Amino acid sequence: METFLWTALVCFFSGICCFENLCKRNTTVLELSSTYAGHGVTLAYDGNLALKEWYCSHTDPNRPKAWLQVDLGQPYSISNVKIYYRTEDSWKQYRFRQFYLDVSEFPATTSNTSHRTRCYTDNTTDQYLPPNIIDMPCQQTARYVIVETTYDAPEDDPVAGAMLEICEIEVYGCETGKYGVDCRPCRGCQSCDIKSGLCG
Repeated sequence: METFLWTALVCFFSGICCFENLCKRNTTVLELSSTYAGHGVTLAYDGNLALKEWYCSHTDPNRPKAWLQVDLGQPYSISNVKIYYRTEDSWKQYRFRQFYLDVSEFPATTSNTSHRTRCYTDNTTDQYLPPNIIDMPCQQTARYVIVETTYDAPEDDPVAGAMLEICEIEVYGCETGKYGVDCRPCRGCQSCDIKSGLCG
């Protein structure tokens, strides 16, 4: 309730409206596939948008797959997912190439991509870099939001493996049965389009 009131007040007084950041709910749990040198998952939802190494979560090298999972605790209506990825001085976000964003009713530890719904795939090739701040539409109803990669960046040689260095992740949406930036109840149905409110 407090989060809803805060969102409504910000929207009213600033004219800037957005869905609730579900990562900030007390029932939301984030998890990394592994943790490198103390760069734990709490760094990915502490509200600090700094993009330097010490402010970012980081998975271990030498793994075939890396993921960050947001467990919302129950299914929510998701609008979009925003990621802030590490970049600083000469250190570029090459490890972020070819990541993908999935949602699922099953956690990353027990699901593979065939059990999930794909919201976004990065197709950046070796000579280019993906954006380090990216806001991806993902209008789905799901409990788990999974950012995953199997990409082994050639710039890392001789270090191998897929890695993620996510500084902040924000999952925006509403409780199921609600829509709009102020998350008001659907009209005449139990679930509806999160933006328009139209019954499906």
